Amino acid sequence: MLNSNTKYKLSDKALFQKVVDETVILDSISGQYYTLDPIGTEMVEALTTGKSVSQVVALIEQSYDAQAENIQADLAELISKMSDKGLLEEIQ
Repeated sequence: MLNSNTKYKLSDKALFQKVVDETVILDSISGQYYTLDPIGTEMVEALTTGKSVSQVVALIEQSYDAQAENIQADLAELISKMSDKGLLEEIQ
């Protein structure tokens, strides 16, 4: 379960680039890249501007017709996957 007050940032090895209707995140160490859909892009952009988990959920909830529980679950999965790959770090 995510702490709603937690904030995250992209790690130093993550290169973030928008390409047309998706975003590519490149791991500059391994050379692997990952793509995000528009909602995932919006989530990561919000996180990297210093918004907390709860602020990101509220932002997405305002922009899309989705329930907060679903948004939080999707955000938790995104944060988990990116953190596991060393692309996203918790701000202490």
